[in-house]
Amino acid sequence: MEHCELLITGAGAAGLAAAAEAERCGVRSIIIIDSRPYPGGILPQCIHRGFGAGLDGREYAEKLLGGISENVKLLCGCTVLSVSSDRRALVSDAVNGAREIGFDALILASGSYEIPMGALPIAGTRPKGIHTAGQMQELMNLHGYSPEGPAVILGSGDIGLIMAWQLSKAGIEITLVEKETACGGMARNLRALEGSNVGFIFQNSIKEVLGEKKIEAVVLMNGSVLPCRTLLIAAGLKCERALAEGLEKEKWLWLCGNCARIHSMIESVIKEGREAGISAAAFLRSLRGIK
Repeated sequence: MEHCELLITGAGAAGLAAAAEAERCGVRSIIIIDSRPYPGGILPQCIHRGFGAGLDGREYAEKLLGGISENVKLLCGCTVLSVSSDRRALVSDAVNGAREIGFDALILASGSYEIPMGALPIAGTRPKGIHTAGQMQELMNLHGYSPEGPAVILGSGDIGLIMAWQLSKAGIEITLVEKETACGGMARNLRALEGSNVGFIFQNSIKEVLGEKKIEAVVLMNGSVLPCRTLLIAAGLKCERALAEGLEKEKWLWLCGNCARIHSMIESVIKEGREAGISAAAFLRSLRGIK
């Protein structure tokens, strides 16, 4: 069985920051596992320049990768199926199948997942053309997909505003529907929409989806019908921490990034990742009897 001092689940911003800091603090063997086929988490699909000193997501991911040495082992395209209290992780991938990796310390930096349409009280069919905002971001920026308009985005958090900006740049007519009285995202993402063709409807939500094979329209709570060929759900994020269930009191476990709590700024994700790396390194030194 392969063994490492520090195992990190998630090669996004938090995981890479944790690895860099742990390595700087003297951790000798680190393995990072990520289910995506590439490191960086969602950063490579983010084309907007909202990271660091005017970098886009891919550039920022490359900067973070530059902070770890070649001694850190990256296992992309692998999934951690479970973690046991005797410090073993069951890992699976298409090439090697299932295998165990032992570890002395574990950092969960597995990020978050989007709330899907199925979790919302929306009636009607489930035709083609309905995606979460993050799914559409990945389809457009990594796979060259071109969505149809007009589009409706449900939710005005940061990912909703960012995708409204991107769809607007592509010339697609957009209506953003928000249940609150104002947008929930950061002011800078809202400012990016000034002068665009994005329309806003506040204090409303989607009641029903119309269409059979392809979405044709959505019905709002106030009875209005909006033509719609693409519906993006931007209803929020949930922490992905299933691997931590039953292990919350273990002294060898740390959570960081969106796995621990939902962050609005990349800087706080990096900070939390670094803190987890420092704490894990201190724990590992104590195992070796080093102060």
